[in-house]
Amino acid sequence: MRDTLLSVAVLVSILVLSALVTNWFARNMYNHCPKCKTMNAKRRAHCRNCGEPLG
Repeated sequence: MRDTLLSVAVLVSILVLSALVTNWFARNMYNHCPKCKTMNAKRRAHCRNCGEPLG
């Protein structure tokens, strides 16, 4: 029983850590359009979806 709980704890910690890393990466590599909330690469000057100027 103890081994099962330890395995579940390791699995949950791996999933949580990967979600945090993915979220950090997305926040640092992309801008969100203030109008339509589409994710755009930081190098873009205008939104790829609606054409709104980005920050």
